[in-house]
Order: sequence, then structure tokens, then C-alpha cells
Amino acid sequence: MGKARLLVELDVTPDEADTFVEMFREEFMTRSRKEAGCEQYELWREADNPSRMTIIEVWSSAEALDQHLAMDWFSEWAPRMEAAQATPLVVRKMVSVED
Repeated sequence: MGKARLLVELDVTPDEADTFVEMFREEFMTRSRKEAGCEQYELWREADNPSRMTIIEVWSSAEALDQHLAMDWFSEWAPRMEAAQATPLVVRKMVSVED
């Protein structure tokens, strides 16, 4: 089976956007990039609306992504992420047409 991709779209409350980015970079990106199977893990901000963001993840396999999503630290981090959100997350699991 081929690579797995995850796209997560989120709107953060404008007053929390910079704090969220700093927390996300220090905690989420640092941890995730060290996990087995992580090939890409990035947070992007819209140029015209910096409180609207997209997380782009590429994993070597669906199993590696599933292991990432099952990590214990998600349960401690998820409430902090939800507290900064202006709208619910949009999560898309993707597979390549080329894999």
C-alpha cells in the first residue's frame, strides 16, 4: 500500500493565531517529525487570512498514519487545539492516484 496523506484545515481565533502557531511548531511538529514513517509535516497559513491554516502531512503508509493518530499525547494536546479553534476542524485522509 502507498503513502498516506492528511490535510487538516482549521480556523483559529485571530487573537490566538500566533500563540497557536508557536505551540504547534514547538510541540506538535517537533514530536510528529520524529515519528517513524513521517515524511512531511507542515503548518501553512493563508496569506490573506493568517488565522486560517492547513496542516499537511505525508506518511510512508496508512499504518504509520494510524500509529501517529493513536499517540497518547493527542489526548492531552487535543483540548488545547480545540480551545484555539474558531470553527471545527476539516480532516481529509488522502491517497495518491500515483501510488
